[in-house]
Amino acid sequence: MIKIKMEEKIKESIEIGHFQDIKVTAKTTIEKLIKLPKYKKLKIYLCHASEKIDEKRLKKLIIGTKSDLVEIINIIGEIKLDKNDPFETLYTNFTKRIWSKSLLEKLNVRVCPYCNRQYTFTLGNSGIRPQFDHFFPKSIFSYLSVSLYNLIPSCSICNSKKQALNTYQSINDFYYPYEDEFGYDVVFQTSSNENDFLYWIGMNDNFDIELICKDKKHNCKVENLKRHLKIELLYKQHKDYVKDIIRNAVIYNDSRINELIEQFPDLFRSRNDVINSVFMSNIDMESWDNRPLSKLTHDIYEEFKLF
Repeated sequence: MIKIKMEEKIKESIEIGHFQDIKVTAKTTIEKLIKLPKYKKLKIYLCHASEKIDEKRLKKLIIGTKSDLVEIINIIGEIKLDKNDPFETLYTNFTKRIWSKSLLEKLNVRVCPYCNRQYTFTLGNSGIRPQFDHFFPKSIFSYLSVSLYNLIPSCSICNSKKQALNTYQSINDFYYPYEDEFGYDVVFQTSSNENDFLYWIGMNDNFDIELICKDKKHNCKVENLKRHLKIELLYKQHKDYVKDIIRNAVIYNDSRINELIEQFPDLFRSRNDVINSVFMSNIDMESWDNRPLSKLTHDIYEEFKLF
């Protein structure tokens, strides 16, 4: 689980751009819907006594933070999508407009934040882009279908596994990529039932890969990732990759890394430069969002580098 990072200036630019793109079509859609009994609570939240939509509340609905969205859900509750639902149309039209591509480019989420296993590049006019996961599912909370901080760029596997999960019911027990991350508190780790020398040097796959919580505050969130997104099961499929990490950790020990720095001072400025080159990854935590499996690479390297 990797956090989506944004500089303050980029964040402000995104919020302005998203609100400007969405507000007219969202307002038009809502003005039609609030006449229907089904949307009574939405009307109560958004409208003045004169039945005009409150611009500030509309803005909170569109670009409000997670805590704002939770507050809105507390007031409105569930409004599920119907067939040919106007909120689904609103979302579909948003994904087809230029702004949705600009939004993804500005967010620059290169790797799925939920699993850190797949690239999520956005290539402008090439039709290559990540999927948007709705953190609070639009099938249950239809009025959040185009809310900025409800849209999580993700891979197709994580989106499909998570899309029906009611995260509102377990709001404190599921990772929210704009705020949460594993960091060093949750690690991938190998385990073997046998004291097998070939395992210790990366020459066989007689081991398992587990996701371990070093800090108990992560327990429920990690269990939900395992249960709903199958994170641990998916990572168990990367044994060949882990074998390579183990083997390279043995070969490129401290003395070998120091030798390479001395031999190639123009190529390597630090130990981590060598390690990143050896593993074709990013070992630094602040760069885990640049390449798939970076978190796994870091954790397994840390586990085996002393051997």
